[in-house]
Amino acid sequence: MLEVSGLNFAFKDKPILRDVNFTLGDGQVIGLVAPNGTGKTTLLRLLCGLLPNKDASIKLNGVDLKKKRTAFLKQLFFLESSNHLYADLTVRDHLLYVKRMWKSKVDINAVIEELGMTSYYKKKIKSLSLGMKQHALLAMYIISDAQTMFIDEPLNGLDPTSIQEFEHMFRRLRDEGKTLLVSSHQMDSVGRVCDSVFFLKNQNITNIENTGQDMMALYTEMFMTEATADA
Repeated sequence: MLEVSGLNFAFKDKPILRDVNFTLGDGQVIGLVAPNGTGKTTLLRLLCGLLPNKDASIKLNGVDLKKKRTAFLKQLFFLESSNHLYADLTVRDHLLYVKRMWKSKVDINAVIEELGMTSYYKKKIKSLSLGMKQHALLAMYIISDAQTMFIDEPLNGLDPTSIQEFEHMFRRLRDEGKTLLVSSHQMDSVGRVCDSVFFLKNQNITNIENTGQDMMALYTEMFMTEATADA
């Protein structure tokens, strides 16, 4: 369980997040939705200590990020984007590193086969397409076997078949008891996969349970209507 309270953040005196509070239970996929530049990636960075925050309380399964940072981080996995992969290392190099550092028992070869990566897992990252890099990222998450996963825009560069594959993996990870906080602009996918959705607006979070609503309509109502009115 991830417990967050009193989370605030500003950049050059511009408020990004203001008194954000929420709890994530085990075995959930939570969508994180907002227009670009409103704080989604900033929130994910704050939740794993990549940005400083003096006042917030962030605990994962009772472990405090500030007091026991290493123990906290061992329970989660977050890699912001494929831009953070090492260009001159292969996909397999990355997977071996994750398996070793997270002391995982997940079989690398099984994940490579399941994700259809057998033709390029020995290739260097710099030679891969964006879709292949996204598969490499997903494989790293699976290999980590972390209980909590923060995933930033995982569907970028994917064709419809790959999107379905990713959605299947997200559901499977959830069924294994994992907690996934997934930022996305693919509202149809958010509607299919997420148990609830965090809409980030006005520096805070509105949590909406997914009961089969039209997520694109919700997005339009929350963000686009106001923007049109302001114009």
